[in-house]
Amino acid sequence: MKKNIILSIIAWSFFNFFSVSVLAAEQKKVFTLGISNYMDSFEFSWKVHNNIEEWAAKNGIKTIYAEAEMEPERVKANLDTFALQEVDAIFEFNWIPAVTEKWVKDNPDIVMVTGDYIVDGAYYFGANQYVAGLILGRHLAKEVKEKWNGELDAMVFAACYTCGELLIQRMDGIRDGYKETFPEFSDDLVFRFENSGGEGQIVNTKKIVTDFVTGHPNMNRIVVGTNNDEGGLGALSAIEGMGMKENFFIVSHGGDTPFQEKIHAGKGDVWIGSVAYMPERYGEFMIPWLLDILNGKDVPREMSPEHFILTTDNINQYYPKK
Repeated sequence: MKKNIILSIIAWSFFNFFSVSVLAAEQKKVFTLGISNYMDSFEFSWKVHNNIEEWAAKNGIKTIYAEAEMEPERVKANLDTFALQEVDAIFEFNWIPAVTEKWVKDNPDIVMVTGDYIVDGAYYFGANQYVAGLILGRHLAKEVKEKWNGELDAMVFAACYTCGELLIQRMDGIRDGYKETFPEFSDDLVFRFENSGGEGQIVNTKKIVTDFVTGHPNMNRIVVGTNNDEGGLGALSAIEGMGMKENFFIVSHGGDTPFQEKIHAGKGDVWIGSVAYMPERYGEFMIPWLLDILNGKDVPREMSPEHFILTTDNINQYYPKK
């Protein structure tokens, strides 16, 4: 009898020791996240990087950082290096789908989250691109109706069309949102120009707008749409340089510092709106979702922040002048 009791106690003690050891091991599990960023000199991606690192640290996640500047070879090198360092997950923010998709297929055991572009086999975090475009297009239609009596000669889109389907949706949404109010607006009046010049986007967009005006002297009501606020800066520079403020509206995506500063400087009569993406909160939204993924929970494979239009009327509510 005593022998059985002693054996039971030993078994119970071993079971509890084993259970506590397993629990302790689980509690000590530290996930590592590799961040393959565009570049910190580009403000939007700098804010994304900083906020992800901040919220990763708050949640006990280690991070490893690298930049690729949208160069395919560097993107692959970053991902390969992260794999060698045995990361649990990667956040990829360079918008080169072909490179990332192949890498994901070759490395199925590492959780891949792509930022603002979709890749088969990866999780997606970022803008709801088409919805953001629709919101912007609806705001544009309202402004054209009120200030230009519904007259519009052309939409000039300067965007990175080679960056994947989602950025195309970002721009097409502007057109479609506008056509909800003006369904007769012809697609022939939408002019699309490639602008994937990295830090040269400001200069590129300025040239695109200037050349368009030179080549279309009879168009007097023109909207310039850009896939980020840097493009908006280039458009504004061209318009002011030509002395044509009354002939243009600018709409952009991002709602970031370039837009905020120009609106606070009184440029909202031309740069009439930008969709807020809140890069300074990407980590706040993404990290809890990523932890659920890493812990094996059943979660959606896509997550997006809420989008809204920033204008002269509401800028101080969200981003007061500093």
